Amino acid sequence: MDMVHGDLTTSNIFVRGPLPAPPAHAHRPPPDASPEAIRSMLLSTFQVVPIDFGLSFTSTMVEDKAVDLYVLERAFISSHAHSEELFARVLEAYGKESKKSRAVLKRLEAVRARGRKKLAFG
Repeated sequence: MDMVHGDLTTSNIFVRGPLPAPPAHAHRPPPDASPEAIRSMLLSTFQVVPIDFGLSFTSTMVEDKAVDLYVLERAFISSHAHSEELFARVLEAYGKESKKSRAVLKRLEAVRARGRKKLAFG
């Protein structure tokens, strides 16, 4: 999907959950479950829903998508202490789900560098 949110902040993300629960035993991980399997099971009970698409647009440009991710990263940093690992998981999921993720994540590094320069020098 070539959609850019335009204001992708944590204020524009709704977390809905937990989803309707299956039988109680279904939420118990097997004794030999890996940490990743347990994490996946817990995350699958919640649904992340972006909201407020007033500034959204369609774009195939890697830059636009990288800027969206950068805005989200800055929102995490400024509003949610100790959220570095959570944002790393956002990027991990993005990497798995987006066909252009490699190019977008590479461009995110360039966008971050521009952002740091702007923060340092105004």
